[in-house]
Amino acid sequence: METIKAVFCFDENLTAPVQAAVASLLDSSATESVHCEIHCVCTRAAAWVEESLRQVVARRDPASVLIMHCIENPYADSYEVRGISAGAYLRLTLHQILPEADKILYLDVDILVRNSLLPLWQTALSDNLLAAVKGPVGLSEKWAWNSDRPYWNLLAGMEGRYVNSGVLLMNLAQIRGRGLDKQWEELGRQKLYYQDQDILNITCKDAIVYLPLAYNRLAYMQEGDYHRFVEEGLCTQEEYEEAMEAPVILHYAGEKPWNRYDTNLGDVWWAYVNSQPDLKDLFDEEKARRNHGPTLADRALHKMKKIFSREKL
Repeated sequence: METIKAVFCFDENLTAPVQAAVASLLDSSATESVHCEIHCVCTRAAAWVEESLRQVVARRDPASVLIMHCIENPYADSYEVRGISAGAYLRLTLHQILPEADKILYLDVDILVRNSLLPLWQTALSDNLLAAVKGPVGLSEKWAWNSDRPYWNLLAGMEGRYVNSGVLLMNLAQIRGRGLDKQWEELGRQKLYYQDQDILNITCKDAIVYLPLAYNRLAYMQEGDYHRFVEEGLCTQEEYEEAMEAPVILHYAGEKPWNRYDTNLGDVWWAYVNSQPDLKDLFDEEKARRNHGPTLADRALHKMKKIFSREKL
């Protein structure tokens, strides 16, 4: 018998998406011999969703358990940017919230699990702090664009190695043992453009196990965008093909499919949600279909502003 210990962190704005994420985790990973211990760390304003989540779990695997942790966010006053709230920093508190756990699988709520996470859960961490997937910030063009940020020197050596923080296998025992709390608190007060993700890359950079791309396929990235990972040596051709053809986790960073139906791979998320009687009424598909996002002209203007902007924070 194996128990996958997973954590989702969210506030009152994400009570519907977390139900879909939890459901997809159980549908893909729970079997007669594999169950889940699901920890939901949320703000008090989101606590009302507990009963709905319990029903989501019970319908799929009565042997799996849900544990709620309603807390005040110690990072509530931390820097917010790009529409991402301070709730993103909650993953930096897990070693304190779960004092008995030595290892945890952190998952953003904007994910869709499509295959078993047991192999990911069984990844050997040894003395490393994290296992995670490399993200596009580590690509040469993106790295150069970020390089004049006042704090970017703290990430020296991470070009081509920078990870996305949406899927993290966290070695909580090592995190406690290395006493990272003070560093995290200090960095949480700074204006870091990628927020908690920067904090984790800065403080864990020499203790990361790199996972295949398939465990965190960023839905907004097209296949051509992802092929740059191969060209720059961030992954192998085989890992690229696996992520494109059979992603284990789709991560809807950026545009959310429940807000905009035609976001890249949004139809995959909607197909899953609409196949689940207890999920489909949580979301307004008609409204999502009406929202086509910014026009091509809007996108071009936004890109030009980013290219020529010197004030990035």
